[in-house]
Amino acid sequence: MHRRTFARVATTRAKVVFYGWLIVAGFLTWRLYDVQIRQGPVLAKEALAQRSDTVEVFARRGSIFDRDGNVLVRSLPSESVYAVPHDIEDAGAAVAALQPIVGKLDPATLAELHDRSLWFVWIERKVPHDVAQRVRALGFTGVAVKEEDSGRRVDTVGTLASTVLGFVGTDENGLAGIEYSFDDWLRGQSGETTLETDEFGRAIPFGRDTVVKPAKPGLSLQLTIDPYLQFVAEQALGEQIKTWHALDGTAIVMDPWTGEILALANLPDYDPNAFWKSSANDERDRAVMDAYEPGSTFKLVTAAAALESGKVTTRSRFPAHDTLEVGGHLIHNAEDGFLAGTGSDETLEEIIEYSHNVGAAEVGMRIGARAFYDMEQRAGFGNSTESGLPGENPGIVPPPSEWSGSSLATMSFGQGVSVTPLAMTRYYCAIANGGMLLRPSIVKKVLNAQGAVAYAYAPQIEGRVFSKKIAATLKSFLRTVVVHGTGNPSAQVPGYTTAGKTGTAQIVANGVYEPGAYVASFIGMVPYEHPRYVIYVKVDRPVGAYYGSVVAAPAFAKIAREAMLHNSVLPNVAPVAKPHP
Repeated sequence: MHRRTFARVATTRAKVVFYGWLIVAGFLTWRLYDVQIRQGPVLAKEALAQRSDTVEVFARRGSIFDRDGNVLVRSLPSESVYAVPHDIEDAGAAVAALQPIVGKLDPATLAELHDRSLWFVWIERKVPHDVAQRVRALGFTGVAVKEEDSGRRVDTVGTLASTVLGFVGTDENGLAGIEYSFDDWLRGQSGETTLETDEFGRAIPFGRDTVVKPAKPGLSLQLTIDPYLQFVAEQALGEQIKTWHALDGTAIVMDPWTGEILALANLPDYDPNAFWKSSANDERDRAVMDAYEPGSTFKLVTAAAALESGKVTTRSRFPAHDTLEVGGHLIHNAEDGFLAGTGSDETLEEIIEYSHNVGAAEVGMRIGARAFYDMEQRAGFGNSTESGLPGENPGIVPPPSEWSGSSLATMSFGQGVSVTPLAMTRYYCAIANGGMLLRPSIVKKVLNAQGAVAYAYAPQIEGRVFSKKIAATLKSFLRTVVVHGTGNPSAQVPGYTTAGKTGTAQIVANGVYEPGAYVASFIGMVPYEHPRYVIYVKVDRPVGAYYGSVVAAPAFAKIAREAMLHNSVLPNVAPVAKPHP
């Protein structure tokens, strides 16, 4: 009887345990189904959200090439040095080891490195790969290197065309030059990626990455700049600045048939790879930012207006004097060996040839304000050239309603009006090409990320300034300047025919002409018969001499010779010179 009772109890207990476990198993099975199948996708998404972070993926910035396809500027992978002061045991030793590699640290960074309450401090951003490797080799606890999302911008040609190319900031945002004016195209569009991260926001190895929005690389630019002509222009300009102890200068080489800027030199310049070491003056693109009174090079505007008006022909005669009073203002010719004398007369060609201010004033007064101002407008003076270079100054070309009694006379030889070097070069291109005003261009092609041409710029004609006949006449005037006028012999190039105009102008400071301060310039073309290049040279505040024939014309001649040789045109014409009587 006792045995049978024990057996029943054991059997009942086993059943209770069995059914209990069965219920538990059923519950777990249902719960597993509920979590894994029914709620699985939602819970997985929430879990991923807890351990993930969406980060910006920077787009690769486009490169900049010269007209031949050589790289001028590009972005390379970059690394930056940082520190965790909390983990640094000997800050002094860390500083002593770092400074020979990354350079002298600023006082604020030094103070932060000694503050062990800090968990992160930048030491140096965007360092070269070899510098990053040397820092890694130190093995200092608390000092490390991380890859940057944005690249390190590298100017491969140093200071060459630096004022044209410009530079970018730490995060590759354009701040000057082409980098600034075409920043929207070069920088592309950033994307977004979701990463699995730990509690400190660091990516988990082998974690799942999800591209939310792919980054779109920036477009690349192929410029019109010819690197050899750019080098020649900078060298020739630099020699004249050094010889005459000048403050600064500009040189431009343009194709008069397309408007392409083949070289644009500004001195002083700077290294875009270390732009923070330069001054704002070094970074100025004087060719477009600095408007100045052009002086005698503007006489070709007066000549064009005179011929276009019909009131003056190549046979017209003007009284030859060395002084003239107009509206209480005394005008005089430069004492450069080409004085007009008194009692005779001269033609328009001779006024240009010998650069007589008095003669130019007489021409301007004969044709009147309206004819003169209309030519200024047709030539584009007073408006931006829309070249694509940033910070362009339109210059100052006042309307006749704002003129004084002497304005027409003085403007006729380039005083009382201001223009930029690029605007002046564009006008002479119109003389060279038969009268068409072209928009100067600095970008030749736009390339996509694969290097294919997305857009190619064609020459843009803005209008006709004067007829082909007048252009030919003006060009012949410029030829006489070089053959036996103010450009003889300094603007001549043995073996090639050149034509051009000298310019010497006083500098205006605070509304008055500064004594002893001049701008010397020369602008011309080569070869004379069918110009391939229009070349402009301007030197500011030379010391010891200030005439354009002495200070600027020699640089023109050197650039012209090198440009023709670069274009595979060998010298084949004997130089022509007629000494001034």
